Amino acid sequence: MDTQYNIPGDRETLGVLSMLYGDGLVVKKTGEEPNIEGESLVGLFADPDGKTVAACTCDIPFAAYGGAALSMMPKGGAEDAVEEGEVSKIMQENIYEVMNICSRLLMNDSTPHLKLTEMYEGLDKVPSESSEVLKTCPGVKFEVEIPNYGKGHLSIVTL
Repeated sequence: MDTQYNIPGDRETLGVLSMLYGDGLVVKKTGEEPNIEGESLVGLFADPDGKTVAACTCDIPFAAYGGAALSMMPKGGAEDAVEEGEVSKIMQENIYEVMNICSRLLMNDSTPHLKLTEMYEGLDKVPSESSEVLKTCPGVKFEVEIPNYGKGHLSIVTL
């Protein structure tokens, strides 16, 4: 299948993430190529045939601030997670939901449905057949500032 899934822009990404984080959210393209090798969490999306066709990745700050904000956890807990370089289970579960919702950014009327199949803690945990393909995919990297929490990076890559 040679279907090209969407690479979203700032406006689309802001629209989807604002539904989760509310007014005051700031989303900007960084101008950098996504580097999924350095990301903390990697969510894989599969097409209806079960083939990995896209990924949503984030760094520790996005995982901590974004995960904490969804559950209205104190900012201090998110800051501690950033400082320690490790996010809690609840933050990870919340980011899984964020990545699941981000599937909307990848699809349009001419693309097959996507499904978030798995989220991994780092690229080294991703099955090699998926990680090698995703390292070469086009994509976009955003800086996301979550109101009352902080900034982090979210990237989307697609075949």
